[in-house]
Amino acid sequence: MEDDISQVADLYWTFLRQRKGPAPPAVRSYFHELYLTNHPWMDSALPSLVCEGKNGRILGFLGVIRRKMSLRGQPIRVAFGGNFVVHPEARTTAAGLRLLEAYMNGDQDLSMTDSANDVSRDFQEPLGYRTIMPFSVHWVRPLRPAHYAIQAVSRLAGPVLSASLKLAAKPFCSVVDGMAARLTFSPFRQTESPLHAAELDVETLLHCLDEFRGDYSLCPEYDVDSLRWLLTFMERMHAHENLRKIVLRDDSEKILGWYVYYQKPGEVGQVVQIGGERQFTKDILNHLFHDAWKHGVTALHGVVPNRLMDDFSDKNCIFTCRGGWTLAHSRRPELLELLNRGDAFLSRLDGEWCLEYGG
Repeated sequence: MEDDISQVADLYWTFLRQRKGPAPPAVRSYFHELYLTNHPWMDSALPSLVCEGKNGRILGFLGVIRRKMSLRGQPIRVAFGGNFVVHPEARTTAAGLRLLEAYMNGDQDLSMTDSANDVSRDFQEPLGYRTIMPFSVHWVRPLRPAHYAIQAVSRLAGPVLSASLKLAAKPFCSVVDGMAARLTFSPFRQTESPLHAAELDVETLLHCLDEFRGDYSLCPEYDVDSLRWLLTFMERMHAHENLRKIVLRDDSEKILGWYVYYQKPGEVGQVVQIGGERQFTKDILNHLFHDAWKHGVTALHGVVPNRLMDDFSDKNCIFTCRGGWTLAHSRRPELLELLNRGDAFLSRLDGEWCLEYGG
């Protein structure tokens, strides 16, 4: 596949990212590192796939990444498919179908994607994929509601009108958002948390993932090397955002929880993972909201853990299913059944969403 990188990167850049011109060197490096480099999840038995035309031209691509997981303590083979793209000229042929069928016929126990769009969902469900609703419900928590509303409206306008609208509305938004953060009765009020925050290192995160996995049947499995590689890769692929990693403790230094999110002033922060003791979920959310607000984030967006929806709702989060679908296919019905029960300790850290190129 080494010789295919240039064509695959251009296909992705033009038709998934909808950019003009050839893919920049950083995108080619991204594909090379993720799908060809010997990283902790490289598995020659689960190769990425291309579909070629008669002249050798690449018409489609499906990237495949193995993820180490266990089912009730026993290892299973899980593959995540991502960066699925087919050239428009080949969409009336069976190019996309051949890619998916080859992928589904692999020897993995479970095939998943955690960021499918509506087109991919409509294409994959007739082939046997199932939409996993417990991992497809997203939450949004506005922190600066006026700025967030202007951002939402701006996405419907062109770039010139969008920039003008944001500039004109900025003074008004700042006043409204300042009041929303201070007023006692405001749902957007921000207060300091009594929990003690510190930088979350790899060893501590590994401990948290083991300590707080609870009684879930399906769990991701990490070691120090794989988790360090993942976090480093995520930081490099999102060079314009800060991957903020925080562990929270009480006065006795006992770990109560943690969170990981992408932070960029003036933008929506994407939450990768939230975890901890169940009874402290609201306290963890309060700390996260205040931390993101303090760093200039306008809102937070993430995938809500199925068992914690009540807590997120109580903290004025808005729920939607428009942020990306989780789809799964397996020849073992019990795997699909437990996913649809939400019986899996999964977050955005554990699939292919966190491996996307963020440039």
